[in-house]
Amino acid sequence: MVLGGLALGIGAGIAVERALVGRDLRREDPEAGEQFGELRGAPAAVTSHDGTELEIEDFGSGPCLVFSHGFSLNQDAWHYQRRDLPAEFRCVFFDQRGHGRSGRPVGHDFSLDAFAGDLRAVLDWTGEDRVVVVAHSLGGMAALKLAELWPEELRTRIVGLVLVDSTYADALKGMSAAVTARGALTVQRAAIKTAFKFFGADPVRANQLRRRGSDLGYLGTRLFGFGSNPSPSQVAFIDRVLASTDIEVWARVFPSLIDFDLSEVLEGLDVPTLVAVGDKDRLTPVTSARHMAEKIGGARLVVLEDAGHNAFLEEYEALNAEITAFAREVLGPVRRGRRRRSSARAPKLAGGEGISIRRIRGS
Repeated sequence: MVLGGLALGIGAGIAVERALVGRDLRREDPEAGEQFGELRGAPAAVTSHDGTELEIEDFGSGPCLVFSHGFSLNQDAWHYQRRDLPAEFRCVFFDQRGHGRSGRPVGHDFSLDAFAGDLRAVLDWTGEDRVVVVAHSLGGMAALKLAELWPEELRTRIVGLVLVDSTYADALKGMSAAVTARGALTVQRAAIKTAFKFFGADPVRANQLRRRGSDLGYLGTRLFGFGSNPSPSQVAFIDRVLASTDIEVWARVFPSLIDFDLSEVLEGLDVPTLVAVGDKDRLTPVTSARHMAEKIGGARLVVLEDAGHNAFLEEYEALNAEITAFAREVLGPVRRGRRRRSSARAPKLAGGEGISIRRIRGS
């Protein structure tokens, strides 16, 4: 009888989840016609520093933007940037190691150093002398790590940096704080670490659990990835992309997202920087974005209202406009193909010294 009651309770819980997801999917959705994940550029591949094969797609022509996606996503997540920005720019997208169509490292190296090395390999592949890097979440952390390991790149080749919903230190702290009272942060962190150890120790069972919880996965994606009224199609798309990344990769990448601190890198960044964040981002919150913008000289902070961790999807029109204006500003005045001397100071953004903050109301 106890087992029967337990089974009935589980069945009822699943039914509730499905009802909630079904109701959400039936909401009015202006993005329902988008062909998410189907835009393809010119394919290429590059061998990174440790032999890992990275999948690249190249769109458009003109001044170059290189896009670096976040944890458990792939390059397709930049759907609206792939769709709209190649009209004016050469846009290079790649899959992080172990994500999308890129290979896994033979030595299982998923450190921030490795991700930074991959970004550098892609920059080498472009053949460009002047590039703006647009990086989301983990991609932003890797870009900051690149600045630490190879600071000369930000005095020569990388002439602009766009950090979207990213952070400079311990992403787990932001994740835990978003859902937990301050006094229980240690317990929350321990529980998440234990879960990821389980994922790594028994990836087959972990994948089975994830498939069983697909409705719960959608609800979790909506909660942690978006604002209060997201497009159901966008949520479903990101949920599919997240689920496509092998759980073993989750377990191996996870240690790179905790117990790191790139605070010292921020004040040394001598490159124009745009920091963008959704004000409902529960993973890399506004406080982190504001701190980065305050520490990076001349940085501009854009806060996208009622957008979550995937603000590049939710508020793509506003963010694309910001990226376009920023790229024109830092790439336009200098003749393409010439490197700036390493001793030259990076140009400051319009608005002078100090942090420039702009809040953009959601559409």
